[in-house]
Amino acid sequence: MNLMYLARSGLNSAQSALQVVGNNLNNAMTPGYSRQNILLGEAGGHIVANGFFGFGVQTDGVQRACDGFINNQLRDATTHFMAYKSRLEQLTPIDNMLADDSTNFDSSLNAIFSALEKMNDDPAKPALRQGAYQQFQAMAASLNNQSTTLDGLEKNTNQQISQSVTQINDAAKQVAELNQQIDKIYAQTGTLPMNLLDARDNALGALSELTGIKVNENSTTGRVDVILSNGLPLVNGTTTYPLKATVANDNPRQMVVSYIDGAGNELPLDESKISGGKLGGLLQFRDKELVSARNQLNQLSLQMANKFNQVNRQGFDLNGQAGEDIFTISAAQAIANRNNAGDGQLTVSFSDITAIQAQDYTLTFNDPDWQVETEDGRTITPTVAADGSLEFDGMTIMPAGSPQAGDSFVINPVAGTAGNIRVGLTDGDGIAASSSPDPAEESNNENLKVLLAIRDQAVVGKSTLSEAFASLVSSVGSAMSSLKTQGQTGYQALEAVARQQQAVSGVDLNEEFINMQMFTQYYQANAQVLQTATTVFDTLLAIR
Repeated sequence: MNLMYLARSGLNSAQSALQVVGNNLNNAMTPGYSRQNILLGEAGGHIVANGFFGFGVQTDGVQRACDGFINNQLRDATTHFMAYKSRLEQLTPIDNMLADDSTNFDSSLNAIFSALEKMNDDPAKPALRQGAYQQFQAMAASLNNQSTTLDGLEKNTNQQISQSVTQINDAAKQVAELNQQIDKIYAQTGTLPMNLLDARDNALGALSELTGIKVNENSTTGRVDVILSNGLPLVNGTTTYPLKATVANDNPRQMVVSYIDGAGNELPLDESKISGGKLGGLLQFRDKELVSARNQLNQLSLQMANKFNQVNRQGFDLNGQAGEDIFTISAAQAIANRNNAGDGQLTVSFSDITAIQAQDYTLTFNDPDWQVETEDGRTITPTVAADGSLEFDGMTIMPAGSPQAGDSFVINPVAGTAGNIRVGLTDGDGIAASSSPDPAEESNNENLKVLLAIRDQAVVGKSTLSEAFASLVSSVGSAMSSLKTQGQTGYQALEAVARQQQAVSGVDLNEEFINMQMFTQYYQANAQVLQTATTVFDTLLAIR
């Protein structure tokens, strides 16, 4: 009878092993599936006078092929790669825009100077004047379109930030729910459900694509806790702490991310510490590459328009009238913080456009004075005029209304320049080519020469207009090159860790096929033992 028990234990173990192998083969192409291995052990035995005789084999369980350390490495590599990938995807349209030789700033500027050179040969010729006028129009239209592109990128980035926050919350909720299900099954059976562990790891993988996380796993109970890269808990067992994307109080065009703690309080996150995943990449692009490109383009537009306006006002048009502004420039706007308690307002005007800086200024009312702080944390002491206006960095700020202590405003003096620039002249006759108010001197081109000389003058700081544009192109190109290199390196690191993870957890069809043949033979061998035991038993019964 013991021989039959041995055969039965072998058959049962072989059948279990074949079931595990079959499940591996069925799920070989299932994303996130971890290979399973049968665990076989001795079923014990007994000692008799003739020696030790075993009771056969027993199935000790099924083991999930998984390495927590490698999984953490894979999540980290995914987080870093996705940050570079999302930044690069957002920056590419800016690079393409600046590289378009048919519409970029430098092409439009060269077209203006080319038209003015033709006009220089015969300043009184209407066709040549109109040709120059049309190039000024083309420049304004080009800057408007480029500003629209940047505005669209900002809106798209904000939308993706909001979507990423929603996806993070959904994935965190899924992890918490899986924690609950795993805990329930473990409490009832003492066994971890491998399909739910796979689902949990998939949810953690989705989280790592969106933001940087640290995972603490209890290998016995299967519970995981998730911590954000800034140290705040995201998932604590079955409890989640969601994120929230809202419009910034000090900038209606910007989304900010807040953390909801256990008491329901909204805590604005330090975005500089959210550097990983898609969300981190989007925040870095918006706060660095997008801000830099927009400020440089707006500064370029402002200084270009101001220089042409200055020179045109020095001369006289075809009718002998004093030259007017070629371009119209919109006034900067002071953006009030939504939490301001008073009804204070700030009116911004330019006192010296050449001194204007392309950056954000925060003005805070500390009754009775105003504090001015730059975006890099520097404090500026403004000059206060007799009428109460503040003057600094080429701007004049006139307060009005009744601000309350702590009320603040943000001013970027170049904001919106490229998008709102227009040609102020009605036709080519308004180009002030002459240095004389006498309309009879229609061939006078002295002031036109000064307009042409703008090409070689330092207009933006110590740079010519072309050099300033080249600096913009260079900064974007450098960022593109850096992100491509870092992204490629990150992808290679991700691939390397993914191969390690698959070597541990992935299903090798050849290996499983060999296992299937081995356990099939194992089954057949135990069937032969059973047949032998039956034959022996029948022989014993046949003895009379």
